[in-house]
Amino acid sequence: MIRFATDARTGTGRALVSVKGGRQLNPAMVRDLVGTVESQRADMGVFVTMERPTPGMVSAANHSGLYVHPANAVTYPRVQIVSVPDLLAGAKPNLPPLDNAYQAAKRHRRADHTQDTLGF
Repeated sequence: MIRFATDARTGTGRALVSVKGGRQLNPAMVRDLVGTVESQRADMGVFVTMERPTPGMVSAANHSGLYVHPANAVTYPRVQIVSVPDLLAGAKPNLPPLDNAYQAAKRHRRADHTQDTLGF
């Protein structure tokens, strides 16, 4: 999963990542990712494959629609395909600015203000 900021404060979007390493690729794999993006209520999907995508896969990704970023109204392809050779050559998926990977944990206080014990 890739997280990206959707507003200046706390909004976070999600892009699901599907990785396929085999040579037997087909458009159904991309359609499965589209269905998972929809069922998981994610914003986008990225399909990473070892081989170059087939024309049918590209068509399935192109028919998945667009994601409109709520903060700046920039549009992105909803599902994108990127191959490992492209990644190694420096290509990257077209995604909104990524969210900070490190987030501070929320402070938790007990209501009775006592310290827990390990029970040894």
